[in-house]
Amino acid sequence: MICCGCAGAPEIPVDQKVDGDWVKAAIEWRLNTGTDRCGEVGKAVDALSLEWIAHSTEVVIRLDTDEWQFLRVYQEFKFPMIQLLAFAQLNETPMDQEEIRKKMRKVIRRTKSVPYRRIRPYLHASEGDGSH
Repeated sequence: MICCGCAGAPEIPVDQKVDGDWVKAAIEWRLNTGTDRCGEVGKAVDALSLEWIAHSTEVVIRLDTDEWQFLRVYQEFKFPMIQLLAFAQLNETPMDQEEIRKKMRKVIRRTKSVPYRRIRPYLHASEGDGSH
């Protein structure tokens, strides 16, 4: 059962085996929800997509939290950041820091458990720091 705001969630395969196409669709859906939405469906999508990313030869993610200050303080946003970077690689769409920051702002604003005003100073502090 999918709760309100979870429409469009990818169907979880019975055997829980996913491929790159499923992961792309799952990440696209997940980046349009907050990290704390959709309960078990969201957790399952995160687990399957992150497991696929971790074992993938198609996607290589390098994430230095020193380059993204908000991730040092709000670690719950590491997974969406990994998913975002993987999504860009799977779609062969390079993203600069401002594009990444813009997409992450969207995810953060949709996450109700962390008020945006609390994370905003850390998000802006990352501006001009390194690259992904």
